[in-house]
Amino acid sequence: MALTAGAVLHGRYRLLRPLGTGGMGSVYLVEDLRRPGTVWALKQLLDDGTLPADEAAQARARFTAEIALMRRLRHPRLPRFVESFDEGGARYFVMEFIPGGTLDERLAAARAPLPERDVLRWALAVCDALTYLHGQRPPIIVRDLKPGNIMLTPSGDVRLIDLGIARTYKPGQLSNTENLGTMTYASPEHLGQTQTDPRSDLYSLGATLYHLLTYVEPTPLETPPPGALRAHVPALSAATEAAVIRAMQLDPARRFQSAAEMHEALAHSLAAIDPAAARAPVPAPRTRPPVATRPVPAAARVAAPARGQAATGPPAAGPRCPRCGHANRPSARFCARDGTPLQAAAAPPLARPAASMVATARPPRGTPRATRAATTVQLAREAYTTGHLAAALRHCETAISQGAANYDLYLLQGRALQALGRHGEAVNAFGAAARLRTTAEAYALEAQAARATGDDSRALLALTRARQLDPRDPDLCYQLGLVCRALGQLAQAEGELEMALALRPGDQQIARALTDVRAAAANRSRAPSHGSA
Repeated sequence: MALTAGAVLHGRYRLLRPLGTGGMGSVYLVEDLRRPGTVWALKQLLDDGTLPADEAAQARARFTAEIALMRRLRHPRLPRFVESFDEGGARYFVMEFIPGGTLDERLAAARAPLPERDVLRWALAVCDALTYLHGQRPPIIVRDLKPGNIMLTPSGDVRLIDLGIARTYKPGQLSNTENLGTMTYASPEHLGQTQTDPRSDLYSLGATLYHLLTYVEPTPLETPPPGALRAHVPALSAATEAAVIRAMQLDPARRFQSAAEMHEALAHSLAAIDPAAARAPVPAPRTRPPVATRPVPAAARVAAPARGQAATGPPAAGPRCPRCGHANRPSARFCARDGTPLQAAAAPPLARPAASMVATARPPRGTPRATRAATTVQLAREAYTTGHLAAALRHCETAISQGAANYDLYLLQGRALQALGRHGEAVNAFGAAARLRTTAEAYALEAQAARATGDDSRALLALTRARQLDPRDPDLCYQLGLVCRALGQLAQAEGELEMALALRPGDQQIARALTDVRAAAANRSRAPSHGSA
């Protein structure tokens, strides 16, 4: 239930204005009536009672976990917890209000790469916060570190906000119970093959730095090759580029192994380009909330622009993903949710319903079948966009039964299945999409899901078809080379990798794979033959 301006909660907090809405809750700016002039941020769990029981229980559990997490954390770069309470059947918690804007907003306003020295100083402050979080026992993993969750206050303080999907690392656990986060900045571990750990946050920080330093969104799940950042910003220092590339390694063992280690590397980079800036730390945040010098009329407060801690509010909408329907930022090249490439000139964004309505609306009885099917498809897209994967699958199945089975719907179904770790079913969904429309994208996704099940033979067939459709794509050649290597087809693997390297000269990842294949082929040729005489 949305709150209205002027409402008083818990006999203490007067609502001034909304700050943002996300998948789990709405955040409001409130005035503390016991301390006139003092403002806080109040977060409300979005639970309208119409969600399926399992999803409602998951939402309540995540919200309760966020409260427990906020209650125990004490760090100047994290919002300070005040209290939590239940009222009118809804759950709330109150925390420090952080004024200013996100780095996402700063980048959008600049419409250009941000200064290297500024980005490095902000990153050092983030490393301080990560060192604290990862140093907890068990370590706390942010899992959604991105420019939109890093605040820069008017005084230059750097703060992390929105720990709604943070989790504790569980030794011995193979993967996460839920795989959440923003695809553009997500590490491979977010896909559920292994458990996210502190190094997953370092990948996300590296991807964040890539975006801030180049004004180009990083390609999801891809390590930038040497020279990639400096191709966009020639003045960028080699040391900074090397630190970003190391943080974004797909193999966690090749990344920085701790936030402290990454802090040291970034500090050296900053000292090399600006010794004075390296000696001047980012201002330490205040530990008390901002207090107005005099009361502000309520009407003026309500009408004020919604600035400050937009803890869960997305940036201004840009191109919509053609697969999942997510509204991305105006400059996005890839969908933040599922990594789909976006069109250069997208249609004007459509209004997005509140997250509390996702997977709950139903077309009224008597609605024509085609209209019901279109509504169900939209529900599936919105559910997938907000992370309600089980609901997305239910809507996909319903839409198929309603006669809406098409290429896009099967791709959406496959992505939801893959995100849930149901790779065998995802293979079939992507295969159905490829039968309806023969595209390299569908075959590549089918191959990716097949490899996750260990079926390299099916992956080989799908990638071969994909490469026939798009022979100039180096990624397809590279993946095909890896599958051939796994199947022992070394000569074909060498040819595919040579083609990939010719299409993308200087790519170290492809070059290493090619060297490994050639070494394996040489070892095989030197091995003694045991054939009969």
